[in-house]
Amino acid sequence: MTGSAHLGGGYADAEPDIGPTLKAVLAAAVPGDPEARLVILAGPPGSGKSALASRLLRRLPGAVCIDKDWVAGGFILEAASSDGAAGTAYGSHRYWQRLRPLEYGGAVTSACAHLAGRRTVFLLGGWGPELADFDFWPKLAAAVAPASMEVIHLDAPNAAVWQCRMRARGSRADSPWFDEFARRLTATAVWPKAHRLPTDGTIHDVVQRALAVLGPAPMER
Repeated sequence: MTGSAHLGGGYADAEPDIGPTLKAVLAAAVPGDPEARLVILAGPPGSGKSALASRLLRRLPGAVCIDKDWVAGGFILEAASSDGAAGTAYGSHRYWQRLRPLEYGGAVTSACAHLAGRRTVFLLGGWGPELADFDFWPKLAAAVAPASMEVIHLDAPNAAVWQCRMRARGSRADSPWFDEFARRLTATAVWPKAHRLPTDGTIHDVVQRALAVLGPAPMER
């Protein structure tokens, strides 16, 4: 867990401007090999993206995981600290105009570089408000073609479980702040063609649902 865990879902307190990020991501995306696949694991903080990815990697030989927070979380926190705004990093105009495009564009660059052979590449990131731009996702799929692309969205668990998970990961979880945070994040629209997985059950349940979406391992396809 990076030191930026407490910033997860920070866009809930912001007025998002997703245009620069969408532009940067599409500019970063390049075609992959025909039998490769890009799997975007999206969802709010505490939904279990990292836990799911670690288990899927064990099930899919040769798969690769690119976690946006591992790559850029520290950078975002340091950039915000230099501006004296660490606690509101994701709410700043600079973040939406300049930092988030680098954050997500860099992760997509890394993911596309691994779309070779029959490899499955998992790209982890919350995405948040970008999920509501229904025109963006077909464009991203076209940009990485002939590799295939799937978007798996981990829906937030029930409020009590979610609050406990947020607290355990070091993120802010005090009420009534958390109640408004949860309301705003769950109100964000999600691209209709994304595979939405409930996360109230065990991680085993989530893994099985994800495997059903993904189908056979690359060597079996």
